[in-house]
Amino acid sequence: MTLQSAAPVVPDEIARAVVLPDGYVDLDGVVFPACDWLRANAPIAQVQVEGYDPVWLIAKHAHNKEVLRNAATFSSGEENFMLTTKAGDDYLKEMLGGTTKVIDNLTPMDAPEHGDHRNAQAPAFALEAVRKYEPRFHELAKAKVEEFLGTGGECDAVEVLSRDYPLEVVMEMISVPPQDFALMHKMTQETFGGDDPDVVKDSTAEMSPETTARLWREAVEGFYDYFEVMREERLTCPVDDLASAVMNSTLMNGERMTERRQNHMVSSIAMAGHDTVNSSIAGALYGLAKYPDQFDLVKANPELIPGLVDEGLRWATPAKHFMRTATRDVEFHGQSILKGDRVMCLFISANRDEDVFHDPYAFDITRKPNPHLSFSFGPHICLGLHVSRLEMRALFEELLPRIASIELMSEPRLKRGNFVTGYKTLPVRFTAA
Repeated sequence: MTLQSAAPVVPDEIARAVVLPDGYVDLDGVVFPACDWLRANAPIAQVQVEGYDPVWLIAKHAHNKEVLRNAATFSSGEENFMLTTKAGDDYLKEMLGGTTKVIDNLTPMDAPEHGDHRNAQAPAFALEAVRKYEPRFHELAKAKVEEFLGTGGECDAVEVLSRDYPLEVVMEMISVPPQDFALMHKMTQETFGGDDPDVVKDSTAEMSPETTARLWREAVEGFYDYFEVMREERLTCPVDDLASAVMNSTLMNGERMTERRQNHMVSSIAMAGHDTVNSSIAGALYGLAKYPDQFDLVKANPELIPGLVDEGLRWATPAKHFMRTATRDVEFHGQSILKGDRVMCLFISANRDEDVFHDPYAFDITRKPNPHLSFSFGPHICLGLHVSRLEMRALFEELLPRIASIELMSEPRLKRGNFVTGYKTLPVRFTAA
C-alpha cells in the first residue's frame, strides 16, 4: 500500500495530531484544531504517519455518513477496525493466522453475516426490551449519587460517579455477581487502555506497539475465559437477562451462533458498555460544570435531560474513530480511493462539524436535531444505544434534583489513546440541594 499523490497535502503535524494516541490527552489544544483544519482544507485526504499504514482521513459529518452507510464499498471485516500501528497489526496477524480479528463480534463483520447476527440479537436490545431494566438503573444511579453527595462537595466525578455506574449497569444486565466487579473493571479498562500507561501497566515490557497489541488480545481472551463458564450455564438454564437472550438467539438457519461468537458477543456488552458510557456521563458533567447556564436550564426543566444525554454523547465522542477498508476502487468526492486503502472515519471531527452543529464547541442541551455520530451510523450503528441513553438519563434524573450547583475545580485529564478514550479525572465542586 503506497501513499497517493493526488490527495490534498496535509501537513505532518496535522496528520500526527489525529493519528497518534498522544494528541488525545489535549483535545482542545491538539486534536480539535487539527480536525478544524482538515474540515476546512482537506476533508478527504490520505496521510502517512511513521509507523502506520497510509490512511484516508474523513473529517466531515456528511462524508462520514456516506462511508458508514456504504458497507459494501467500505468494509468493517477486512482489516482492524481500530487504527493501530503497522507493527501492532503485523503482530496480531502473526499470532492469529493472518487476521487482526481479535474479537469476533458484530464490529468486524460484513454482510450478509453481519445482518444475520445483528438481527438475531436485535430484539434483546430493542427499546421495549431494555425498559424492563430501567427501575434497576435508577436504584444503581441513586446509590452512586448518595456516594457523590457523601464526598461533602469536592471530588473527582469520574472516580466517584461516572466510572463504576455503567459497569454496574452492565453487570446487572448480564447477571455478573458483585464479587466479580473488580475483575470486570480491570478487564474493561485493559481492553481499550493499552495506549495509556496509567490505565494498563505492564511490568514485563515497554509499551511498544507489539505490547499494546498483545495486551488487547490478552484482555479479550480474559473476557472469553470468564464468559465461557456463563455461556454453558445460560444455554442449559437460561435466565431473564441479556446474556441469556444473546447466547440463545438463533440465526436465519435456525441455529445458534458459534460458541466463540456467543462469548464474544456478550464480552462486547461488557467492553463497549462500560468506558463509552463512563466517558459520555463525564462529558455531560463537564459541560454542565463549564456552562452554568445549561445547568440552570436543565434544573428548571427536567424534560431537557434527554437533550443533556445526547449533548454529553456528542461532547465526549467516546469512540474517536472507526476504520473501514475499501473493497474496490472508488471515486469519492473527487478523490481516488483504491481497493485495500484504509479509511479513518473521524467521529471526533464529524461531531464538531460547523456545517451540521451551530456553534459546535458550545455545550448546548437544547440542540434539535443533534445528529451526532457517537453511536456510529448505518448498518453498524451501536446495538446498545437505547441502553446507553436510558442509563445516562436515569443517572441525571437522580443527580440533578440533589445538587444546587456544580463547577470545575480544575480542568479534566484525558486518557491517552485514539480509539475509545475519555476522561481520566474530572475534579468538581458542588453544593447539595
